[in-house]
Amino acid sequence: MPKNIDPPQGQAAIEEAAHLFPRMRFSHRQGAYAEGRYVAISADPRWNANERTFCVQLSCLAFGHRRIEWERLPLHIAPEDSHNGVHVLTRLNARGQALVPNLSPGEYRLTLRLRPTRRASVLSPDPDRLAAQGEDEREARQVWRGESEDGALWWSIEATEEGDVQIAFETSVERLAGAAVVFSLIDPTNQQIRHSHHLTLEPTRLPGKWEAWCSLGSRAEYQGPYELEFEILGLDGKA
Repeated sequence: MPKNIDPPQGQAAIEEAAHLFPRMRFSHRQGAYAEGRYVAISADPRWNANERTFCVQLSCLAFGHRRIEWERLPLHIAPEDSHNGVHVLTRLNARGQALVPNLSPGEYRLTLRLRPTRRASVLSPDPDRLAAQGEDEREARQVWRGESEDGALWWSIEATEEGDVQIAFETSVERLAGAAVVFSLIDPTNQQIRHSHHLTLEPTRLPGKWEAWCSLGSRAEYQGPYELEFEILGLDGKA
């Protein structure tokens, strides 16, 4: 086993970080810091150049130079007022860090998941293609599909013939009616957020179906590949 790797204490550091994060609050005015027996965590906010939004650097530092398996652990950033503001889902890199590039002024809270979410590669060069019979393959729609870990929510990302990129979520599980879905597209090369948003599952014309969708922008803006991270929030705005 490589030196400085202690699985029990490594897991203890992750669990301790998950315990400390919800105690922290940060805003555009003030950062946050907390430490325990195995780890110290911090939130360092800075104004962006436009002076209307701010970024925040989130860091986990394990004591004793231990190597911790931080990579791809999801972090949920939520506004303190769950009914206002934007939720963001990001992930830690191998160094236990994450940069959230664009937040509106306000106070935020944090939640760390103890294990990585399912990885879904999207907007890659080789998606599923939906081409109608006789349609030119070059003009075929590009579609990526998947589902949540429990199978309760289905998602799809489509690059339309007109060059627009759209994302949609759908469920037939009644308990998810009115729930919010927070999602991010993350660049796998540097673990940075390319796009983040949250949507609410609304009733469709079909009984027992709820959906949420939005346009992300043009395909030219999203060359990919990216990885999709998403989380279902309860009606109280919490995961």
